[in-house]
Amino acid sequence: MKRIKTLLAICAISIFSITAVNAQDIAAATELYNNGAKMLGEKNYTAAIESFSKAMKMAEGLGEEGATIVKDSKGIIPKIYLAFGQDLASQKKVDESIAQLKLAVEASKAAGLADVEKSATELIPQVLMVGANDLFAAEKYAEAIASYKKVAEVDANNAKIYFYTGVSESRLGNEAGAIAAFEKAISLGDKEDSPKQISNIYLKKAANAIKTKNYADVYASAKKSNEYVASSQAAKLLGIGAFNLKKYDEAIAAIDSYISLEPAAKDKNGMFYYLAQAYEAKKNPAKACGYYKQLMADPTYKQIAEYKVKTELKCK
Repeated sequence: MKRIKTLLAICAISIFSITAVNAQDIAAATELYNNGAKMLGEKNYTAAIESFSKAMKMAEGLGEEGATIVKDSKGIIPKIYLAFGQDLASQKKVDESIAQLKLAVEASKAAGLADVEKSATELIPQVLMVGANDLFAAEKYAEAIASYKKVAEVDANNAKIYFYTGVSESRLGNEAGAIAAFEKAISLGDKEDSPKQISNIYLKKAANAIKTKNYADVYASAKKSNEYVASSQAAKLLGIGAFNLKKYDEAIAAIDSYISLEPAAKDKNGMFYYLAQAYEAKKNPAKACGYYKQLMADPTYKQIAEYKVKTELKCK
C-alpha cells in the first residue's frame, strides 16, 4: 500500500513537472511572438521575422496549446517578407528587395496565402524593371541589358523589356542585337515604337551607303526602312538606289512618293532630274520631256535640260 502511494506521488510530481515545463514554453513562445509584433511595429523586419520564426518553431512542439501561435506566426511571416521587399524596393535596393519577395512567395505557398503569393509574384518583375530602367537612364547600357534579361525570365511577354533592350543594344552599336530585340517587341504587340526604331536603323544604313555610292545597300536598306515605317527620306533614298540599279519603275514610284510627301523639298528639281532620266531610259520621251522642261529655269540643270528638250529628244 505504501509502495502504491509512493508511485502515485511520483506520477503526480511528473505530471506537475510536465505541466510546469509546458507552461514555461508557452510563456516563452508567447513572449517571442509579442516581441515579433513589437519589432514589426518598428519596421525592424529582420528582427520581427526572427522572433516569429522562433515562436513558431517552439510552439510546434507544444501540440494544441501552441497551435494558435503556430497558425498566427505562419500567417504573418509571408506578409512581413512582402512588406520588407516593398520597403527595400522603395529604397531602390533591387537585389535585396527581390530576395525578400522570393521568400514571401515561398512562405505564402507554405501557408496557403494565395493573395500574398500573387502580390509578391507580380511585384518581382516590376521591381526588376525599375532597376533596369534606372540603369538605362544612367546610360549604363550593358548593365541595363543584363537586367532586362532578368526581367524577361519572370515576365517574358512584356514588350517594353525588349524595346529598351533594343535601344540599349543600338546605343552600344550592336545593330543585329538591336533589331532582334525590336522584332521580339513587335511580336509581343509593340506596333509603333519598335517599328520606328528598326526603320531608323535601316534609314541610317541607307544614308551611310549613299556616301560611298554603294547603291545596292542604299536600295536594300531604304526598302527595309520603308517596310517598317514609310517615310519621305526612305522613299527618296529608295528612289536613288533603284535608279542607279536600273530599276526604273521602282525608282519612279519611290521618287513620286517622296515628292508627294515633301512638295516643297529643296532638292525637288534634283528628283525631277532623276524622273526625267528614268522615263528617258524607259523609252517614254513624252514623260521625260515634261520633267526636263521643268528644269530649264534651274541654273543647275538648265544646260542639260535645254539640250535634251531642243536637241536630243526634240520635245514639242
